[in-house]
Amino acid sequence: MLLNASDVLEIGGGAVLAAGAATAGLMYASVWPSSRLFGRALTAPRLYVNGPDEMAFTFDDGPNPKWTPPLLELLAKHNVRATFFLIGQYAAAQRTLVRETLAAGHLIGNHTWTHPNLARTSPDKTRDELKRTSAELEQIIGAPVRYFRPPFGLRRPATFRIARELGLIPVTWTVIGNDWLAESAQEITDRVTRLTAKDQQRGYATNLVLHDGSHRTPEADRSRTVASMKDLLEIYAPSRRFVTLDEWES
Repeated sequence: MLLNASDVLEIGGGAVLAAGAATAGLMYASVWPSSRLFGRALTAPRLYVNGPDEMAFTFDDGPNPKWTPPLLELLAKHNVRATFFLIGQYAAAQRTLVRETLAAGHLIGNHTWTHPNLARTSPDKTRDELKRTSAELEQIIGAPVRYFRPPFGLRRPATFRIARELGLIPVTWTVIGNDWLAESAQEITDRVTRLTAKDQQRGYATNLVLHDGSHRTPEADRSRTVASMKDLLEIYAPSRRFVTLDEWES
């Protein structure tokens, strides 16, 4: 889940105004998905000339015992594979659902144990969050976990270094649906299609973030997200090739 304006101000907006351009640059590096100042992350590749436009559906903050299952059913109906970044403590409580997600052909990623703001988290705490989550997920699925998305997309200089030391590839995004804020499925769909069109105009594939869960509660209402996914699959199925993130690893 990305921070809204009030959250950004809480984290450091006042400091940005007070400290000037240097601090503003550090804020940009800690928040903006494509910033490389604190290290490189997997976002999305350029589109192939005369090739199919590609799109990766990714879901954060699960597993959600109420809304992940209908999402899995919907993806299966369209024969689409996605990437799920799981909160470790939720995964530990929903092991069967995690295994079902993997068995359906989806990629499992690390989204930390408790979903902290890693721009404020000490290196030792960051390492513990990532290491504990990977260990839990790997015990559940019986396979290595290779991808990590920082909660809110936030990081500090050590975050990606620690992730890579643990064998994790940092991932951000190109489009975020703001589905946790949306008042309707149509609002999500409209935002996603508008921003995806911008990716295409720039010549890039789309790495889309939606949410099947919430860091605030393991059973958050994600009915609007699932409803929007029905529309998005119908909109993009004729023209897009849907991929999991491992297909973009360079």
